[in-house]
Amino acid sequence: MAAWDGKSAAALQSAYERHHAEEGFVATILEHLAEVKLQRAATWLLKKHLESDNTLSAAECRALVGGLSLQEHWESKLHMLQCIPYLSIAEEDCAALERFLEAGVRSDRKFVRAWAYNGFNELSLRFPRYRKMTDRMLARASESEAASVRARIRNILKTR
Repeated sequence: MAAWDGKSAAALQSAYERHHAEEGFVATILEHLAEVKLQRAATWLLKKHLESDNTLSAAECRALVGGLSLQEHWESKLHMLQCIPYLSIAEEDCAALERFLEAGVRSDRKFVRAWAYNGFNELSLRFPRYRKMTDRMLARASESEAASVRARIRNILKTR
């Protein structure tokens, strides 16, 4: 991760292919979530790992949620938001996740906002107490957000 040039997805893909089956792969990624210089690479690798039909243990999910507030770069935040559908969220982690999602919907980055809305939807699917708030939020955003964000919201609403 430290050798990544900050641009090449192919280099990260190659690193993933070489190392994903190693013992401690996820633990190493989770350790690097707090390191600003490595966050973009670490979150990309984590997202790739989850998209490749891998899962995280409950403890790993908790560690990931614990690292949400440490993400500084918008791409790291985006990757973390894109990981939410693959996570098992513990009741005691809801508040931290909600704070991260709230910051995401206020982001100046459209993709971050779009995936933060998706994160609220995921939260509402798992914890019904979030459903009314999320419904109102999605309704407001579907009228006021940028076209790219509204497109994501339409996809969310289609899959409900």
